[in-house]
This record gives sequence, structure tokens and C-alpha cells, in this order.
Amino acid sequence: MGGKTIRLRRILGSDGKTVITPMDHGVSCGPIRGLEDMKLALERAIKGGADTVILHKGNFGIASQMDLHLPGLILHLSASTQLSFDFHKKVIVAGVEEAVRLGADGVSVHINLGNENEHMMLEDLGMVSDECNRWQMPLLVMVYVRGLNVTQPVSDKSIAHAIRVAWELGADIIKTASPEDLNTLEGLASHCPVPIVIAGGGKVRDVKNFLNKVAGWMGSGARGVAIGRNVFQDESPVSLLRAICSIVHEKLSGDQAYEEYVELVKG
Repeated sequence: MGGKTIRLRRILGSDGKTVITPMDHGVSCGPIRGLEDMKLALERAIKGGADTVILHKGNFGIASQMDLHLPGLILHLSASTQLSFDFHKKVIVAGVEEAVRLGADGVSVHINLGNENEHMMLEDLGMVSDECNRWQMPLLVMVYVRGLNVTQPVSDKSIAHAIRVAWELGADIIKTASPEDLNTLEGLASHCPVPIVIAGGGKVRDVKNFLNKVAGWMGSGARGVAIGRNVFQDESPVSLLRAICSIVHEKLSGDQAYEEYVELVKG
């Protein structure tokens, strides 16, 4: 059993599924609601049952001082800011060897296909993938179709292409948007040799509807979810995260998970 396999088990869990809480938004968006106090945000993610959290390098110091048992830790290597002329151009700001020194269980890279700088991001992905193999470090690829010339809404065909790019360039886990047609997701998941994790997207108002979406993704072959804003900006982040974990790991329906969420909020 290689080092990558051991680390992946800390990210995916015993059932091969994962609930990821991305917390890399501070670099791209600033101190947004829910992430003003990173120690508190991490405590909530841990108490809610997150299998893995995604952090930029500066927050590993906070994680190392936590008294709670840590989940899997992924170091995010990519960055851009909303202050930039081209927010969708991601650059590499950390390295795989650095992740080893920090004690990370994996690294993540963000690439946007359809962007005029796509070729640079693909080149970065190839370099990081090689380094991950050298250091036996799991690689999560966040892959989206985003750019000035990308037709909205993004087609399922384009999402399928994005998943294929991430798979063929060395991803161990793929994080992306869900296709609109869940039959498409089911087909992609059945052929993809690595886990597909669905991104939660922007903040939603209807928690029940959102939980039913999560259940739909899991029922269509996704191996997990990566949900940031919809967790840490919820009125009760711990309760919502526990409900999501119940769908992913205990196969609850969306309605059942919502009932659990309501009960947890009531206390």
C-alpha cells in the first residue's frame, strides 16, 4: 500500500465517499460571512462531521492548534482574487512538497476550461500531477467551464469534457458542477475511474430543495460533495453538515435529511 493510498483513505473514508468543506474562499473573496473567524469555522466543520476540509497554507497553523480530532486536510495550490481583471485565471501559489511539510493529506488545483488562459492552467495541472506522483500525494482537481466565451448555462457535454480532462491529466478526485441531467452524471460516474465529487455552488435559500439535490447527486453515482457557502453561511452550519453527511454516508433521502436538520436546529 503506497502513501497516496493511505492518504486517500483519510480523505474518502471507509465507504469510499466524502463530505468536503472547502474553506479556500478567503483568498478569492476576502473575509466573507461565515469565514471571518477561521478557528470557529473549522470547529463547526469538524463538529458537523466533515471528512475533509480544503485550506490555503496560512490556515494550517490554525488547524495544527485545534484540540479536536482533525479531518482530512487538503492544501489548495491555486489562487486568484475578485479584485483581478481576470478572476478565472488561476495561478499556483503553493507546492506539493510544501503540502508534505505542512502535514496535508492531499492537494487541490483549480482549472477553468474555456478561459483564454486555459493552456497555462493545464500546464500547471500537468506539473502538479507529476509532483503528486513523486510525493505520493492525492490530487483533487476542481475543474469548471468558465470564461468570457463560455455559453451559459454550461452544457452537460462541456461538463463531461471537463471531467474527462481532469481524469486523463491525473486527478485522484474530481470536483465539478453537476450536469443538469442526472442520467448524464450517472453515465459519467460509471465510467470515470476516480471519484466524482459535486460542488455545492452558490448560496441557496431553500435548504430542503438543496438537500434533495444532494440526494439526487449521490443516487446518480457521485462519491461525495464539496459544499462551502451553503454550509458555513447557514444559520446552523453544524446541523446542515450533519444532515448532508447522513445523505452521503447513511443514504438518507433529501426529505429525511431535512427532517434531521430541523430537529438538530431545534436542539
